[in-house]
Amino acid sequence: MKYEAAFKEYFTKQPLFNADDARRFLSSLGASEGYIRLMLHNLVQANKLFRIGKGVYTYQHNESIIGFRFRPFYYGLQYALTIRKIWTQQSVPIIMTKSKANPGMRELMGIRVVLHRINGKAFFGFDYVNYGGIFVPVSDVEKTLLDFNYYGIALDRETKSALENKVNRKKLEEYANRLYLISRKK
Repeated sequence: MKYEAAFKEYFTKQPLFNADDARRFLSSLGASEGYIRLMLHNLVQANKLFRIGKGVYTYQHNESIIGFRFRPFYYGLQYALTIRKIWTQQSVPIIMTKSKANPGMRELMGIRVVLHRINGKAFFGFDYVNYGGIFVPVSDVEKTLLDFNYYGIALDRETKSALENKVNRKKLEEYANRLYLISRKK
């Protein structure tokens, strides 16, 4: 393909990009609309490029990028514990989103992920952490603890103790009150 080398050189520097970004770049080089669609299709079919959502692509086979398909999102529950090094167990990416995506387990880029929908008013309590070479939103310790409680997921004694030792009590109370007010308005 005529423009593949320039395309790859430009877009491998970015964690993800969309079809409009590709269209703008390739059009500036003189590619036609049909060529652009065919090139993206062929790169995906050859496993040189990964499609993580409708019109969203990446060159990196990196599980930390998958959540961006469900923006706005943050990584939570067991995956947050893994990212924050609170436990050493590996976990599948657990994506918390307020988008209308169907919750449950799915496979993207050959990686199993779990998707949970969360009320828009309960979408808080995360910050950005460098994980896998990119900054991703990850629930903080207090919100992680409350999310485990909300989804009814039991923690082993050791993990719960490690979490409780890292919790800021004032912040936890503030978050709990905020979630309580949300549940009372339903």
